[in-house]
Amino acid sequence: MSIHAVILCGGRGERFWPKSRRNWPKQFIPLYGSRTLIQETSRRIAPLCPVKRQLFVTPVELVPLLRRQVKVPRRNILGEPCGRNTAPAIGLAALTLVRRDPEAVMVVLPADHLITKRPEFLKAVRLAAQLAQENLLVTFGIVPSRPDTNYGYVHYGARIAGSRRLTAHSVVGFREKPDSATAQRYLAEGTYLWNSGMFVWRAATILKALHQFLPEFYLALMRFGKAIGTEKEQRALAQLYRRAPVISIDYAVMEKAENIAVVRATFDWDDVGSWLALARHRPMDAAGNVTTGCWFGRETRNCIIDADSGIVATLGVSDLVIVRAGDAVLVAHKTALDGIKRLLEDIASHKAARRLL
Repeated sequence: MSIHAVILCGGRGERFWPKSRRNWPKQFIPLYGSRTLIQETSRRIAPLCPVKRQLFVTPVELVPLLRRQVKVPRRNILGEPCGRNTAPAIGLAALTLVRRDPEAVMVVLPADHLITKRPEFLKAVRLAAQLAQENLLVTFGIVPSRPDTNYGYVHYGARIAGSRRLTAHSVVGFREKPDSATAQRYLAEGTYLWNSGMFVWRAATILKALHQFLPEFYLALMRFGKAIGTEKEQRALAQLYRRAPVISIDYAVMEKAENIAVVRATFDWDDVGSWLALARHRPMDAAGNVTTGCWFGRETRNCIIDADSGIVATLGVSDLVIVRAGDAVLVAHKTALDGIKRLLEDIASHKAARRLL
C-alpha cells in the first residue's frame, strides 16, 4: 500500500484579516510557534508520507510562496487557476495520483488545521488507510469538547474496525451546522462527532464516486487528463476550472455515498477558524487576555491582542479582538467576528483601501 498526502492549500483566510491577506493567507502564517500552518501539516504527515509523496493543491499565484516554505518538487504542486472548493481540487489530485500509481491511497489534509498528539494522528491515518483498501471513503470525526455551532457533525453507528479508544464506525448521516440547542443535544447523546474535513481513500475509489455523483465534471476531468504532459495542459486546466462546479467534497460525494466510514479520532484538533482559536492554544493571563507582541493594558479582560509591531495599549475594555498587522488594524468585539467577511466587502468597495486586503 502506497500512501500519498494531498494537502489542500486554498482558502483566503479572511477571518484572520489583517494578518492574513490575499497574497499571504493564514496557512502561510506562523500563528502558533515558529512554523507556519502549512509547514506543520507537511511535517505532521511526513513519517507516513515523505515530501516526495506529498501533493499540494494551491492557487497558482501562491506557488512561489509555497515553494519558499516547503521544499517540495515542482511536479508535486498543482496550481489551481481559480478556487472551486474542495471537490474539483480533490478530483484533480486523484487524477494526478492514479496516473502515477493506480493503487495510490490518498490522505486529504487541509493545510490550516492545528493538530497535536502526532503519534495518535498517525495511528488514526493508518487505520483509515486500511479501511480505504476495502474501497471505503473514510473521514475523521473529532470527539466534541463543547456544543459548537460552527462545525458540521457526523452521526456515527456501529463499530467496524479498531479497538479501545481508536475505532472506526459506520456513518448514520452527516448533519449541517446546528443551532445551539441541537449542538447541546448532539453533545449529550454522544454519537455525534465534529466533521474534520480530512479524508482517506484510494484515488481510484474517489474518482469512481465523482463519476457517479458529478458525472459532467468527471468527464471533463478525463478530457483534461488527455492533455497532461502536452503543450495544451495549462489551457486545458483553465478550461476545466472555468466549467467546474463550486462544491465541497462533502456535498458532492460524502453525503450521498454509501461506502462511508468514520474514524473516531483520539488526537487534538482545531480548524483554526478565527481569531478566537488563539485563546484555545496560547497562554492566557489572570484576566483572561491572550496577547502577542508589545501590549500594555489596565482594566482589560478577556481580550485577544496580536501586534506585529509598535505598541498596543488598552484601558477599560473587555471581550475585544485587537490585531495590528502591517498597515492595517482590526478592533472587533468577540461576538461580532462572524461579520468580518462583510466588513472586508466594504473595504473592497473602496479603491484606495482595496490594496489592504
